[in-house]
Amino acid sequence: MEIKSLNTCINCENLLADFICQKHKQEVKITNYCESHTFKSTINKNSSCSNCFHFSKTSCTKPEEASSKMVCFDWEEK
Repeated sequence: MEIKSLNTCINCENLLADFICQKHKQEVKITNYCESHTFKSTINKNSSCSNCFHFSKTSCTKPEEASSKMVCFDWEEK
């Protein structure tokens, strides 16, 4: 059996905080997708602030909340 990933807004680089699509300038749901989908590395079971590109940098949008056991939608692979 081959396991595949789905292209949805949750793994699109256009998804912003509060589930807003920056390309279409509208609110989206986790199950939405469109022809403009651009895949990005997504949060997985090993994701945390400690392995996020933004951790302890000025680009971190939640520096007061960030810790090695937390993760947010801004998570980006190092």
